[in-house]
Amino acid sequence: MFLVFVRLANLFRGGARIRGILEDGETKVHETCVHWVRLLGNIRKDRTAYRWIGMPVLIGLFATLYLALWGGWLIGVKLGFDAAWFHAFGSVFRLARHNGAVLGFYIPLIFAIPFAIAHVAEWSTHRYVITPLRIIIHSGIFDYHMHGILLSRVVDAQQDYTFVQQILGYGDVVFRETSGEAETLECVWGPKKFAKLAVRYSHALEGVGERAKEDIEAG
Repeated sequence: MFLVFVRLANLFRGGARIRGILEDGETKVHETCVHWVRLLGNIRKDRTAYRWIGMPVLIGLFATLYLALWGGWLIGVKLGFDAAWFHAFGSVFRLARHNGAVLGFYIPLIFAIPFAIAHVAEWSTHRYVITPLRIIIHSGIFDYHMHGILLSRVVDAQQDYTFVQQILGYGDVVFRETSGEAETLECVWGPKKFAKLAVRYSHALEGVGERAKEDIEAG
């Protein structure tokens, strides 16, 4: 069910908008997004969404755990497992031999669909795209924001993340520009690869510029 939500949300990712601003011959080299930790944080901040998503999910997890234990008990019965604690454990399942009523605990998940789609769609639109010329930042569904960072002006990329963020694979990337200004991309999914590619293409543009300057001076 969640994968269906993600698929629907991907329709709002803004891919057509990004392709629309690409120059002739300009292609996407790498694309990533904001990490799913930010999605959970946004849901947590939205009290209404937190209740209507959190509670149905907890109920669904409880039902899933019950069905998993029930299935394990049935397997033990089939295998002829005969222990006192096992019979005591199975007394709950003997009272309810059919799991149809338990499946009803998944119904509240239906009410979580609108809130899940809204937040997943909003999270999915935060895209960070690298082309050979620039970094494109896109966010928003209907009202959206898009701007770019010219790689020719990027001097260096600084990565900031905690130990936990390293394990989960996300962090902040700070790009320092020739003007002395800095721009931070927050909660980048895969910051090491993103920063590495951005700096590589930035140095490539710097090399092209230096060769062009030498050609002009050589006359």
